[in-house]
Amino acid sequence: MDSLRQILPTGLSSMMDNIMTNVTLTSVILFFLVALVIHRFLTRPKYPPGPAALPIIGHYKLLVDPKIHEACAKLSDKYGPVVTVQFGPSKVVILNTIETVLEALVKRRADFAGRPPVPSGMALSEGGKDILMAQYTPTWKLHRKIAGSAIQNYLKGPRLQTVLEKAMGQFLKLVEGTNGKPFTPHEFIGLSIYNIMCGFCFQKVYQFDDPTFKYYLGVDDQFVAELGMGLIEDLYPILEKVWPSQRYKNVAKLFGELVEFLNEQLEAHKRDFDEGNIRDFADCLILARREAEKEDDPKLLNQLTDVHLRQTLSDIFIAGVQTSRFTIQWALLYIADNQDVQRKVQEELDRVVGRNRLPEVDDRPSLPYTEATLYEVMRIASVAPLGMPHIAVVDSSVGGYIIPKDTTVILNHWALHNDPRHWKEPSKFDPKRFLNPDGTFARKPESWLPFSAGRRVCLGESTAKLELIIILAIILHQFSIKLPPGVVADFSAEHSGIAGYTANRYKIVAEKRF
Repeated sequence: MDSLRQILPTGLSSMMDNIMTNVTLTSVILFFLVALVIHRFLTRPKYPPGPAALPIIGHYKLLVDPKIHEACAKLSDKYGPVVTVQFGPSKVVILNTIETVLEALVKRRADFAGRPPVPSGMALSEGGKDILMAQYTPTWKLHRKIAGSAIQNYLKGPRLQTVLEKAMGQFLKLVEGTNGKPFTPHEFIGLSIYNIMCGFCFQKVYQFDDPTFKYYLGVDDQFVAELGMGLIEDLYPILEKVWPSQRYKNVAKLFGELVEFLNEQLEAHKRDFDEGNIRDFADCLILARREAEKEDDPKLLNQLTDVHLRQTLSDIFIAGVQTSRFTIQWALLYIADNQDVQRKVQEELDRVVGRNRLPEVDDRPSLPYTEATLYEVMRIASVAPLGMPHIAVVDSSVGGYIIPKDTTVILNHWALHNDPRHWKEPSKFDPKRFLNPDGTFARKPESWLPFSAGRRVCLGESTAKLELIIILAIILHQFSIKLPPGVVADFSAEHSGIAGYTANRYKIVAEKRF
């Protein structure tokens, strides 16, 4: 090269030097760019298989599908029980079988005990200071322990029975007032469940026509409708900061009203709190706070602020109202469409309870067919088909696939409850699935999981099951439910989304039993 420069004119030699310098610099840049791309490709997180997605947008059609739970289950036919989908820019892993769910939640335990810190969840929980959306920390464990203890103490006495009698007594009068004419039961159910939760949390049972009571039930209905399939801010968190949608603002406002209602009740309880007379769930939370104050433990007190107390209260109250009333809505529709099931429930009630009193909490062990009917409703209806999302707090694995840390993991409860490997004719309503051949209540089927499992199993499971069994028993003890003449049962949903899977506004006829 040097000899070539010597025989070239000076200008041409200088041009040759520039070309060689540029070629060398370009080659180096290209080399590093290619190396960077290869490095990122080789080191990027590997996810379970799933359909191809649009960049940034993801599987938009899947996300807005009102039967997203069914669509996700169908993906297993091609990709297996552990499927990766993309919601917005984020990868999400769907578990569609009981085997993979139990591996994640029971075998791996704490690996998937986190919650994705989405904007709406953080805003509604005042920064993750509740039980439902909080991360798996010592503070969360303390709140859950306190709440669990409060629930068990509540169930030991006659409090639940007293609340059920007061709330359901009003429900029965409303239904009787329909005089055998077709009506939509949703409002009556909502009033009853809301009142039962008020009694549980605050030992306060309202009259159904109380304007304040009816107002907040209406707020709750609006909240469910607005939340719907979810919020775009949870897919693209930057929007919450720069351009929050009107729906996001509405959801925050409505939820804020509900929490304010709960906070007013909590403050009233503080003013007349009597340590020697623990009346309800709110008193149990206040007692825990007072005991922490006596210990003079600053760390403990920081985990039991007023914000933590009202957020724990809101979890129990709001989540309990939603799942319970949606379940009873579906129950009456399935009962109306399955008269043979209704007759068997009523035969059991008449034999065990008789006609001179209403079913009571203590009757539960003697009502296996009634309980089996409720369990079958919870299976076939699946009011929370995709449950609450989990997040991997460490790199882990499920079904032989790597699940990278910070990946959102969703349990498809609907898929578990309709898996033909575990349920014969899953679309058929059949309470006998939960009974032994001799009619006694059978061991819970493995693939029945409406309350989740593991570290994040639903805190209110024991209360909800007992409450719902007695509610259904009271209704069918007093009334025979059927569809209006000439009407075919419509099992389409009114709402479908993260707030719940709710029955449409069907009509039924209730005939008084004597």
